[in-house]
Amino acid sequence: MENIKKNINIYIASFLLIEPLLDLITGLNLHLLNTSITIGIVVKVLFMLFLVFTTLFVFKNKKVIIPYLLIGLYFIFFITGKILYPTSFLGEIQGLIKTFYFPIIFISLYALRDNIKISKMTFFTTLILYLLCIFVPLIFHTGYKTYQITKAGTLGFYNSANEISGIISLLTPIMFIIVLQKKNIFSLLSILIYLAVILMIGTKTPLLSLIITIGASLMYLWIKSFKKKIYKPIIISLILVIIFSSLIGLILPKTNFYKNIKTHLDYLELDNIGEVFTDKKLIDHFIFSERITFLEKKYKVYEKANLYQKLFGIGYYKNKKQTKLVEMDYFDIFFSHGIIGFIIYFSIFILLLIKVLRKSLKLNYENYMLYVSLSLIIFLSFFTGHIITGPSVSFLSVLLILSLYKHKKKDLLFAGVNLEIGGIEKAQINLLDNINYNKYNVTLVLEEAKGKFLKDLKKDVTLQEVKVSKNNITILRKLINFSRKLIFEIYSYQNYDFSCCYTTYSYSSNKLSLIASRNNSLYVHTNYKDVYKEDAIVREFFDSRKINNYRHIFFVSNEAANYFVSLYPNLKERVLVFNNFINTNDIIEKSKEEINIEKPKNKKLFVFVGRLEDASKKLGRMINLVKEIRNIELWIVGDGPDGNMYHDLVKKLNLTKKIHFLGPKSNPYPYMEKADYLILTSEYEGFPVVYLEGITLKKKIITTVSVSDDEIDMKDYAYIISKEENLMVEEVRKILDKKENIKDIDIEKIQKRRIEKLENIFNEVV
Repeated sequence: MENIKKNINIYIASFLLIEPLLDLITGLNLHLLNTSITIGIVVKVLFMLFLVFTTLFVFKNKKVIIPYLLIGLYFIFFITGKILYPTSFLGEIQGLIKTFYFPIIFISLYALRDNIKISKMTFFTTLILYLLCIFVPLIFHTGYKTYQITKAGTLGFYNSANEISGIISLLTPIMFIIVLQKKNIFSLLSILIYLAVILMIGTKTPLLSLIITIGASLMYLWIKSFKKKIYKPIIISLILVIIFSSLIGLILPKTNFYKNIKTHLDYLELDNIGEVFTDKKLIDHFIFSERITFLEKKYKVYEKANLYQKLFGIGYYKNKKQTKLVEMDYFDIFFSHGIIGFIIYFSIFILLLIKVLRKSLKLNYENYMLYVSLSLIIFLSFFTGHIITGPSVSFLSVLLILSLYKHKKKDLLFAGVNLEIGGIEKAQINLLDNINYNKYNVTLVLEEAKGKFLKDLKKDVTLQEVKVSKNNITILRKLINFSRKLIFEIYSYQNYDFSCCYTTYSYSSNKLSLIASRNNSLYVHTNYKDVYKEDAIVREFFDSRKINNYRHIFFVSNEAANYFVSLYPNLKERVLVFNNFINTNDIIEKSKEEINIEKPKNKKLFVFVGRLEDASKKLGRMINLVKEIRNIELWIVGDGPDGNMYHDLVKKLNLTKKIHFLGPKSNPYPYMEKADYLILTSEYEGFPVVYLEGITLKKKIITTVSVSDDEIDMKDYAYIISKEENLMVEEVRKILDKKENIKDIDIEKIQKRRIEKLENIFNEVV
C-alpha cells in the first residue's frame, strides 16, 4: 500500500506511456481476430479499477464515495433497462464502460491530484510513440487504411481514426511547448514526422488543431510583444508563417489529406471549397461528415423511445445490431444514456473542471498551451467526437486538464551521490531536515541509494535512485547512462518547482538537476581555486557542468563566491552565499551519548572529524604537532583513501599512544564534546560543517583555513594558524597558553533567516 502511495505518479505516467502500445494491440486484435473484447480494453478497465481501489483504500478518500455510488446506481438502472428491453447485453456493457471511463477516471485522478504531476515530456513522448507507430508503417507501405472505401489515408496498425486523430490533436500544444524549449535536431525531426503523419492520416482534425495551436501561439506572442512595444518578434513570426504556409502549399497536393478533399469535392460535384458554404446540406456533408443528418435521425429514434429509455438511455444497439453514433460526444452521451445519465455525466465533468480552474496555474506560455489543449477537448468533443467517450483519449484529456491544477505543495528535487558518512552528505541531511514538509514535497535522487546516513533521512522525503554505470566497455557504459538519463527526463523534465545539484563534482547530479526544473541551482561546497590552482582548469570544470544554465549558484563561503565571480562576472546576479545547515538541538542532544573512551588526563585533547585525504586535509601537519608538542593527544574520527598512509606514519613516528584512529562515526558529537580543541590543518576548505558544529558545542577551534559566509566570519570564532609546520607548532603552543572565552552566536536564528531566503527561491516562478 505504501509503495502504491509513494509511486502513484509513476504508475499513472507509465500507463500513459504504454497507451500507444495498448491501442496498437487493440487495432491488431480487431483486425486480425475480429473480436470486440481486446487485451487493450481489458488492461484499461483493470487500470480504471486500480485507480478506484487506490482512491478508496490506499489514499482513503471518502469524498469520492458519493460520485462513485451515483455512477454505480446509474449503471444498475442502465443495465436493468437492457434486461427489460433485450438487446446485445455484452455490447451495451462495453459501450457503457467506454463512455463512463472519463468521469470515473476524472473523479479518481482529481481525488489524487496533489500526488499527480505528469511531466510535459511524458505527454510529448506519448505523442512521439503514436506518431512513430503510424510513420514507420507509412514508410514501408504497410498498415491499415484510415477509411475503408473511397478516401485515402493510413493509420498504421491502429483501428480508430477518430480516437488517434483526437490524441494527436490534444497533444499538439504540448509539442509546441517542448519544441520551443529544446530547439534541437530532435525537435526538428519530431515536427517533420508530425507533419508527415497528420497530412497522410487523411483526417481533418489534426490539421485543424495545428492551425488553432499556431493561431493561439501567434496571438500570445503578439499580445506580449505589443505590451512590451517590441515589434521584431511579430515581423519574424509573420515571415515564418508565410514560409511555413508556402511549404505546406507545395507539399499538400501530394498528401492523403488533399486527395480526400478533392475526392469529396468530386463526389459532391463541386469545383472548389467555396461552393460548399452555399448550401446547408453541403456544409453538413463536407464539414461535418453528415453528423447533422445522423443527429436528426438519432433524435427521431430517441423521440420514439419509451420513458425509461429517455431517462436512462437508448443504448448502443437496436435489434442486437450496433447503431450508428452521431460522433458528437455530447449528443451521443445524451441519446445513449438518457437525461439522467447525461446530467450525472456532465455534472461531474463541469464541477471538477470548475474546481481545477479555480486553482489553476499562473498564466505563462506553457500553461497557456494547456488551456489550448483544454479548449480542443471541449471543441473536438462537440464537433468530431470520440474525445471524452474513448478510453485512451479521455484518460489523456483528464491528465491534460489536471495539468492546469495548482498543487498545494511545491515540488523540490535534490540530487547527490550517496549518503555515506561525509561533510557534504551530512549537510545534505541537515538541509532536508530544515525544510517545511507542510509546504513542500521533496525528492532526493542519488546515484547510489546507500550510506549510513540513509537511516537519518526523513520519511517525508521520496528517495529515488538513478544509478551511474561503471561498465568497463565505454560504448555500453555510455549507452546505459544515456538510457537512464532519458528515462529520468521523460518522467521528470521540468516537473519540479525547484531543483538542486548538491554535489558539484557529480556529472549525473548536474544533468538531473538541470532536467528537473528551470528554477535550478548548484551548491558549491569548496573554493575550486584551491582544488585546481589554475583559472583555466577551474573554468573548464564549471563549463563542463553547464554553469550558465543554472538560475542560482550557492557558495558556502564569501571567498569561494568572490573567486567564482572574478571568473564569471556575467553570473554575479545568480551567486548567493548560503552556508550549510546543521541541527543544533540534535547535535547538543547526541553529544551527551556515552562513549567507551576516556579523555586523557593532564593533556589537551585535540579532535579531528573529517575525511582522511591528504590532498586537502593534510593530516600530516596535525600529526607533526602531536610529535612536537608533548602535552597533547589527538583523536581522529573519520575514514578515507589515505587512512592506511596516516596509520603507517603514526606507527613510524611511534605516536600510537598519543594518536587514536576511531574510524567513521555516524554520531561524532560525543567525541567532539570531550575535545579541548577541534582542529583542522587543511590546505583548503569551503566552509566545513565541523566549524558550525564546533560553535554549537562551544568548542575552541584551531584551523589553517579562514573563511566567512553572509553572517559568520571564522576569524571571530577560531584560531587561524599558519600552514607552514614550524610556524604552526609555535602558534599552537601560544594558543595553549591562552585562556580566552569563546564568542557566542545564535546559529539557530541564522538558520531560520536562511531557510526563509531559501523558501523565497523555492517559490520563484520561472
